[in-house]
Amino acid sequence: MFASGGSIGLELDTGFIRAAEVRGKSGKLKVTAAAEVLIPKTAVVDGVVQEVATVSEAIDKLWSQAKFSNRNVVLGMFNQSVIIRLITFPKVPKNKLEQAVKLQAGEYIPIPPAQMLLDLALVGNVDGEEGPQHELLLVAARKAQLEPSLAALKMSKLVPKVIDLSPLAMMRVVPQEKLAGNVVLVDLSMGLGSVLLAVDGMPRFARVMPVGLAQFHSNLGHVLAAEQYHRQVAATLERGSEGQGFGRWGQSVAAEIRTSISYYIKQENLKSVSRILLSGIGARAAGLAALLQDELEVAVESVKPLANLNGWQTKVEVSGAEFAVSMGLALRGMEQSK
Repeated sequence: MFASGGSIGLELDTGFIRAAEVRGKSGKLKVTAAAEVLIPKTAVVDGVVQEVATVSEAIDKLWSQAKFSNRNVVLGMFNQSVIIRLITFPKVPKNKLEQAVKLQAGEYIPIPPAQMLLDLALVGNVDGEEGPQHELLLVAARKAQLEPSLAALKMSKLVPKVIDLSPLAMMRVVPQEKLAGNVVLVDLSMGLGSVLLAVDGMPRFARVMPVGLAQFHSNLGHVLAAEQYHRQVAATLERGSEGQGFGRWGQSVAAEIRTSISYYIKQENLKSVSRILLSGIGARAAGLAALLQDELEVAVESVKPLANLNGWQTKVEVSGAEFAVSMGLALRGMEQSK
């Protein structure tokens, strides 16, 4: 599905658009292109494209700057309209499962069928009161929240081969040993963040976290180049741990994570989580991991987007945690092309 064995993951964030291209074969993957460009903070708000033409113009700039090999993409999405449900469902033949679930989707998802996009994944099997049942992860979104993103891609002549949830994409850059046990994956983007909870590498619960880096770094605006903006952000983050503003922001992040963990433990009847993994530009905040570890009393570390790859071109810089989602989306495309 992807030209010459390559896959491009595209993330639309408040203030930024990022993309990364992965090429090669299983066991020999490498990043061949990656870049990010700035957009006005009004162009993408709370995970939804608000200014189609502005986003399209930024995408064109991104493709010109990075020189990606094709225009087929895996698009990431996650916003307030996305609903994730872990359900049990009567066992039916796998070739009939999707249709059967869609016919009964209204029992699990409070979105009218005509307005809903629905996907599902079989995550296991359980013994229910009425016999063996499938355990399914349902993912639903309102079409209206996705259509502006698709319009921007169409304007830029990009083809969305796959649409994937950003929190699920992040899991693909994490080594399997880091996903063992009960793990919380937190993406601190510039806009909406996300919390995903997984058991032994299997996603169980995800929610929007309305505390992004923009709440801490209030000077999001227009500058000449992404490099200049990163220097500005980095300087603020490095100074942040010395100020009360950083502490308040970090505690609000901790509170959101704590709420998710509490809900998760109650729902799954578990005792604790093994670790918290941070991604997104907010993960670069000096002292944040230590603050969260003290507040939540759980080991906290940043995601390394290249941990699952055995090589990359040195001219492509994607080692920062802000590229975890776009890298994970690109890896999703490689799975699709098998």
